[in-house]
Amino acid sequence: MIRKAKNSVDRCRNIQRFQEASAASWGELAVTVHQGIPAKEVEDLAALLGLPFVELCCALGLPPSKIRRKARNWEALPADQGERVLGLQRLVGQVQTMVEECGDPTDFDAAVWTGHWLTSPQPVLGGSFAIEYLGTVTGQQLLSDLLMRNVSGAYS
Repeated sequence: MIRKAKNSVDRCRNIQRFQEASAASWGELAVTVHQGIPAKEVEDLAALLGLPFVELCCALGLPPSKIRRKARNWEALPADQGERVLGLQRLVGQVQTMVEECGDPTDFDAAVWTGHWLTSPQPVLGGSFAIEYLGTVTGQQLLSDLLMRNVSGAYS
């Protein structure tokens, strides 16, 4: 019982951290990427999203075995890889913020919802899966824009 409560608190803290990242300025994000995103973040993010680690690594363009080794050694990711991980974290934070501003966040888990959304066919993407767009910053921006259209009601 205590373990579950701790995991719940950890999930909430991570979601809150992701929300802060989604609201951060480009300058703040650049500093974060330059300081280094710990490789351990990839394992934690996969668990939060409910996605297999290898699948998430492939989607982000990360080599799973190197990421696991770096995580074990508490190493940071190279800037280009860290930027993609941070981008996905920002998407989760964006979803949480959207629900808080436009709906009822009670019992809503932004990470689980995002994981499901990423792995479901999206009509607006021609039936493609959103997860296919995580490998580039441009693709992640496209996903962010699509999420914002859900709030505004604009569908294209």
